[in-house]
Amino acid sequence: AGLKVKPMSSVLSAADVDRLRRYATRRPAQSREAAEAEVQAETERIWREREAAELRRDPTFAQIPRFHLKRSHAPPTSAHRGGGGGGARASAASSADDQRRALEEGVGKLARRRLREHMLSLMLEPAELDECWRLLRAHASPPASPLDERIDYAGFCRVADAMPARLGRHFFGAEHFLRFPNDPWGRVSIVHYFCWLRSKTAILRTRIEFSIYDHSTDGTLGERELEQWVSDLLPQLPALRELREEFFPFYKVTAVRKFFFFLDPRRRGRISLQKMLSSPIMHELLELRRGDLGQEELRQNWFSLEYAEMLYSDYLELDADQNGMLSVGELMRFRGGAPPGGGLTAPFVQRVFQECHTYRTKSDDGVAQSELDYKSYLDFVLAHSYKGTPEALTYFFKLLDLRRAGRLLGLDLAYFFRAVLEKFDELGEEPNCLVADVQDEIFDMVKPADPRYITLQDLINCRVGDTIVGMLTDAHAFYQHDRREELMPHDGEG
Repeated sequence: AGLKVKPMSSVLSAADVDRLRRYATRRPAQSREAAEAEVQAETERIWREREAAELRRDPTFAQIPRFHLKRSHAPPTSAHRGGGGGGARASAASSADDQRRALEEGVGKLARRRLREHMLSLMLEPAELDECWRLLRAHASPPASPLDERIDYAGFCRVADAMPARLGRHFFGAEHFLRFPNDPWGRVSIVHYFCWLRSKTAILRTRIEFSIYDHSTDGTLGERELEQWVSDLLPQLPALRELREEFFPFYKVTAVRKFFFFLDPRRRGRISLQKMLSSPIMHELLELRRGDLGQEELRQNWFSLEYAEMLYSDYLELDADQNGMLSVGELMRFRGGAPPGGGLTAPFVQRVFQECHTYRTKSDDGVAQSELDYKSYLDFVLAHSYKGTPEALTYFFKLLDLRRAGRLLGLDLAYFFRAVLEKFDELGEEPNCLVADVQDEIFDMVKPADPRYITLQDLINCRVGDTIVGMLTDAHAFYQHDRREELMPHDGEG
């Protein structure tokens, strides 16, 4: 309250004050806008000098942008600020930006349409495939064999000349002939080449279909885009003709989940189209286009109606309180039938709820608990169904890695295996082993690069990762491993 500001004359000397007065007298009066423009120009000069100094110090600044700074096509001016018609100029600049964005979107749409047209021009129509098959057989090279028709390069070139010119460079070049093994007469199998040609055409057709759903134009599909593609594909799959409308949403989730489990390991929510086209999962789904699939093939196909209904039926059976999600106690009964349940241990199942996406709900007695939805359950099923794959081992390793350190110590193995021994007591079985013995056995099976711990890559490289995961998480799996010699059929038995 008693603070007083000293007058300027007491801070500056008399000579300084006199110089300031003379400068103010000589300097012409400026409007507010002009003064602001002068300050802006001086700021830009200082900024350019700073950039020039940085370039002299490190020339890479000219090629590598600063990603934390917003890119600007023109230096800021006073027109972007208020006053003196600045609002009108800012509105004009915004309109120009909108026009530029609209132009970019239009060019992008045109480019995508041209790409689709180009890919369509490379597709062989059914009549062209039939003609190609006829020409290949007509130009087959001796010695003839009705069970294995073959063609040499000269005959292959004659077939290429007879086919439409637009296809020659993409399907009938020398590099395509050399894709297939040659016999002593320099011939390739007609059947093998034609199967490749037909498969290439099918992949190209699917790629064109995908381009329609790639709204982000970055060569990837998100979950909803992939679900839409599956929905539009269903009429082309005779094996799904009996799909009921009420089950349709669950079927879409089931189908799409397998793609994301295997092709999106980092869980980014998008899948590369290139990965999808080259994946055996795509082949498994498109197998349903065949109308002659047997019951055994349908039972083994993840995308078949029988398999999808079985998965959803198992989920409903586990959901004892019928609230649409699974608690820890309900998942403990996974593939276990009646109580005391399956062989999964409590610490392992609890780790599922700690690491996977869950929802907070309340039990009948009002206690808050975490529960899994159907998508997370499908991930769990996929990991168990394909336990030996790198994707599944990555899933399990995340659950076994208690400290999230990227490595499993002997203490981690002991923690999970003690729960397996406790499970043996619940099931009334005799474990007949010690924790330390099994711990040493697992390290011997893995043979890690560093003998002190096991990494995910060690688990994948050892080729028995699925066995080790079973030993640490499932009492039934460990029983089968431990009694494998007793359970193995002997010579002379049935």
